[in-house]
Amino acid sequence: MNNNMNRIINMLISGVNNLYNNYPHIDKLNVFPVPDGDTGTNMNLTATNGYNDVKDLEFNSIGELMNAFARGLIMGARGNSGVIFSQIMKGFAKGLVDSTDLTVQDWKKAFTFATEIAYKAVMKPVEGTILTVIRETGEAVNLLDDAIDEKELWNQIVKAANISLDNTPNLLQALKDVGVVDSGGYGLVKFLEGMHSVVVNDKIIDRLEKLESNDGSNLNMDILEEEFGYCTEAIVMLNHEFINKIEVSIIRDQLTIYGNTSIVIVIDEDILKVHTHALTPGQVITFLQQYGNFRSLKIENMNLQAERQVADAKPSEWKETSTITNERKLKNNMAIIAVVASQELKQYFETELGVDLAINSGAKMNPSTNEFLKAIEEVDAKNVFIMPNNSNVLLTAKQAEKVEEKSKIYVIPTKTIQQGMVSALNFDPSASVFKNHTGLSRAIKNVVSFTITQAVKDATVDGIKIKKNQQMAIADGKIVATESTLKLIFEKSLSKYITHKTEIITVFVGQDTDAKNISDLRKFLDENFDVEYEIIDGGQKVYSFLISIE
Repeated sequence: MNNNMNRIINMLISGVNNLYNNYPHIDKLNVFPVPDGDTGTNMNLTATNGYNDVKDLEFNSIGELMNAFARGLIMGARGNSGVIFSQIMKGFAKGLVDSTDLTVQDWKKAFTFATEIAYKAVMKPVEGTILTVIRETGEAVNLLDDAIDEKELWNQIVKAANISLDNTPNLLQALKDVGVVDSGGYGLVKFLEGMHSVVVNDKIIDRLEKLESNDGSNLNMDILEEEFGYCTEAIVMLNHEFINKIEVSIIRDQLTIYGNTSIVIVIDEDILKVHTHALTPGQVITFLQQYGNFRSLKIENMNLQAERQVADAKPSEWKETSTITNERKLKNNMAIIAVVASQELKQYFETELGVDLAINSGAKMNPSTNEFLKAIEEVDAKNVFIMPNNSNVLLTAKQAEKVEEKSKIYVIPTKTIQQGMVSALNFDPSASVFKNHTGLSRAIKNVVSFTITQAVKDATVDGIKIKKNQQMAIADGKIVATESTLKLIFEKSLSKYITHKTEIITVFVGQDTDAKNISDLRKFLDENFDVEYEIIDGGQKVYSFLISIE
């Protein structure tokens, strides 16, 4: 393997490691004060998948290596940021396809193609984002003299990328209002800085064992590989003497002494929430009980879960060259795949709405391209409708549409769980594909997606001042009000969206929502409106209520 091949491999390793090291901070750069920022997570998972696809292989050329890396990124792409990042790397691969010496001219082509392909991936490109950072960095690179040496080239690349990143708030008001730079752009800069370290300092940035804590919401996370033992989750209502006095480090250190892994601790005034993987969960429960009474407690045996997953995975594990893909009979004419945020929602979509397969992607709802392809394979239909049910999943679904070769894919642009529910209800298996595609898409317009969650930081969004821990009302993706209690949200905000034309209201209740809050909502609806409503256990995290108003 020649020196240039070694160098580009080391540059990729360093870039992936640096992105990993910074992904918790990137997650915190979310514009909305909602505790579900996932840009860093998505970019990290995307980049790691790309690296895992090339780390144990040998390549005959830089172009071959970069194509394999880009392919791995595309197959593992999660969220809009992950998809765009994968397209940037696809551009790098195209620019370096014939490269042997990694010249300045080679990198100029790489950045030019990266910009071109990334912008094409987005239907309505927005400036002040990762797109701007790659474009302005590429423009700066193309102004450089071809005779510049490699170290100075990468000094200029990182300099231009940081200048562009720092300017993103001036291009996007939402960033300026909250006082942050674009999270996707930040992730790209960290990846480029990782590559820069190899060229300029001859040093691969190491992957950190422990990452920063999320001090924005008292979150501490240990990222560990093992997923065995008992998944133990508890919410403790703290006794008075511990409120605002107990520290995350005290809980974390004791659980570490017990030998626990995957420790996540949240302390929010009078609530202590703990997630950990323990071999002796009873030990954890006894320790936590000294701080107060349990509001909820859940223990799951991950050893059994892992055994089931392995047993289930072996017969149908997806690979690019899998013979299973070749044996697909497309026995069904039409099928629906939906993305959901909990096991409860998965069951509801599949059993109550008749969706063929619901992908439970958890709170962050970020399935990869590969997960979509596996789902498409499983439903085995000529025509497959995909409901992303999250704006951050749309690009990944579109990416799967491009990659899938046997089934015809139709991505229905559902951006919320509520839209997905209403859309699924309009599916008619006896109608044509065209009529269903039209009907599923039109149905989205007949629903207001009203969501309630708690702010995790102070912010000003769309002219609305938000204080940490306030209840926020979000209508069709836009924050419309904040109040001190859920009851006030019902009375002052929800009431504005329920009209004489409203026929039915569906409420998905979140995992940690109090029974009193549910009772307050029932009372509010009963006393103020003559409307049919249904309350369902949604089991979703982050959002107290997901309310569909039709």
